[in-house]
Amino acid sequence: MVVKRTFDAVLLLFLLSVVLTFVVVAVGARDIYVDGSYPYSTGDGSVDHPYQTIQHAIDVAEEGDTIYVFSGTYNESLTIDKKLTLQGLDKGNTTIWRNAKHRYTIEISADFVTLEDFNIKAGSGCRVAAVYVTSDVVTIQGNTINVTGDTWGVYLDSSDGDTIGSNTVVGGKGVYVYSSVNDAFTNNEISNATDAAFRFYGSENAIIYGNLLLNNRFGIYAQSCSSFNITNNTIRDNHLDGIDLYLGGNNIVFKNTITGNANGVDMKSDDGVVWNNTFDDNGIGLILAGLGCKVYGNILEDSTSYGVYADSGSSGNIIYDNRFLRNNLHALEKGNNQWDNGVVGNYWDNYDDVDRNLDGIGDYPYHISGGGVDHYPTGNFLKPPDKPTDPSPKDGASNVGLTPTLQVKVSDPDSDSLTVYFYRADDDSLIAERHGVPSGGTASCSFHMAYNTVMAWYVVVNDSKLEATSDIWVFTTVPIPPSNNKPVADPGGPYSGEVNEVIQFDGTKSHDPDGSIAFYRWNFGDGSGEILADKTTHVYSETGTYTVTLTVIDNDGTSDTAVTSAVIGEASTNKPPVADAGGPYEAKVGEQVLFDASYSYDPDGSIVSYVWDFGDGETGEGQTVQHAYSKPDTYIVKLTVTDDAGGTDSSSTYVVVTEEKKTPGFEFLSVVLAVMVCFAVLRRRG
Repeated sequence: MVVKRTFDAVLLLFLLSVVLTFVVVAVGARDIYVDGSYPYSTGDGSVDHPYQTIQHAIDVAEEGDTIYVFSGTYNESLTIDKKLTLQGLDKGNTTIWRNAKHRYTIEISADFVTLEDFNIKAGSGCRVAAVYVTSDVVTIQGNTINVTGDTWGVYLDSSDGDTIGSNTVVGGKGVYVYSSVNDAFTNNEISNATDAAFRFYGSENAIIYGNLLLNNRFGIYAQSCSSFNITNNTIRDNHLDGIDLYLGGNNIVFKNTITGNANGVDMKSDDGVVWNNTFDDNGIGLILAGLGCKVYGNILEDSTSYGVYADSGSSGNIIYDNRFLRNNLHALEKGNNQWDNGVVGNYWDNYDDVDRNLDGIGDYPYHISGGGVDHYPTGNFLKPPDKPTDPSPKDGASNVGLTPTLQVKVSDPDSDSLTVYFYRADDDSLIAERHGVPSGGTASCSFHMAYNTVMAWYVVVNDSKLEATSDIWVFTTVPIPPSNNKPVADPGGPYSGEVNEVIQFDGTKSHDPDGSIAFYRWNFGDGSGEILADKTTHVYSETGTYTVTLTVIDNDGTSDTAVTSAVIGEASTNKPPVADAGGPYEAKVGEQVLFDASYSYDPDGSIVSYVWDFGDGETGEGQTVQHAYSKPDTYIVKLTVTDDAGGTDSSSTYVVVTEEKKTPGFEFLSVVLAVMVCFAVLRRRG
């Protein structure tokens, strides 16, 4: 019982001491203000009476105090040797710099210090670093650090558990971390460093996350470091390596965008993981010079030299599930590494082979320059030829000739030259094969068949890797024809004429003894086109004797050919005749009218033909002709004359035809006589 009471008393005292400790700490922590423009040196550090210098505020501060610094330029160097929070109140305009020579602009030697929201400048007078840290659990965040000359922006010297976040570091040598453990570097922007954005030596367990490292000599250089996690950084346009891991091991490089560097990642350490990064437009995307690393899930594209360069000292590294796109040379193997994991290989955009079983893995290995082999490659596999189309004869065709031409259209999405095989479908026997058929072109073959035969056929097209088979197409040849006497062609002639004269050709005397002629074809012997008609005309443009050929085909498909000649002379100059139809004329209905063309004449020859058109649908021929009209009217009469050279002329006149007046005849006398008889009878009765 006594023991229990003693234990309870001790426990109560312990809890009370803890509470009092926190109360003391809470009461002791205070806010201190600094304003370089405050005119009085008697300030007490309050917001109304701030101190004039930052270092004075540090000197009088207690552990855990927070020092707020108003905007202004503070020409001093700082030594922070106690647990403090030092914060600028106007980030862009709260500047710390010193124009005299000094080793460090800010030196931090106490644990749990926070340096936040300052504009820190280190000029030529600063010999080592703008911010130098030798203590642990230090937070440097939200600062802009501008450095000139051979000076580090931030220098962590055996400093563990620090957080360096959201800072902008421009110029100088960059950030140097020596023999430090468990530090985190997040969301910083570091550019134009003459050494490295981050240089590490002999450090462990660093987290480097979300940083933008731009236009430095190195992006990240780590020597003899291990268990680093380098994740989600953008590392761009650095003059040498984006990331250089020299010695050490077990480092992770994950999900970074590494662009435009001389080399993306130079992996000289062992047992690391390079995973899900994007390497774009680097000289060499990834250099492997260590042992036992895993490289997977990365995109390596547009490298001007190599996507991956495996150095002669590299061995046992496993490279798989990466995408190699548009690199000058995707990979070069100088060491002894494995380019698949036994199940999955890499995607190579120049893999030019096939995946016949459609399992997503190429049927043949991909050979890496220098000797490496990817046994399970993927890529843009070659595609088979398209299914042949547009058969001729068409599927189901009938009455096909006895020497048919089989023809198909073939194409291939990724091959220019194809081989086409024609097969009979009934026994799969080869009819013919055609080589070197262009993609998008046609392949054809001809052979002989019997009458009334059903033909089933198909085509196989091959691009040397893959092939495609057409549907089966069917056609039937013409039936056996009945016995037939062939037609007889008669082109008439011989013909003669002059240049540019229209010559009539007549093949109507052609005949078929047991049927009818279905088709005429003329060839005039002067290279002109053929005319398909029984009677036709043609004009020759040059003199000469031409062979005129007429081919006729009867209704059973049998043909005959005959020839004649056409003699063509020079065109003569002829003056046309002059037609004179006479008139005008007058006549009664039924009266013969004498039409006289004797006044017609030919200036340089004679008239050989007179043709009359009487205007009532009737015609006549001769120099003088007679014609009677059956109805009264005024008729237009046309005369056409032709001379001995074929010249013609026409003349028109008219004829007026009227009714003839009639005299009383017998009928009238009979009526008069009857009236007189009746009159006499009536008088006698009366």
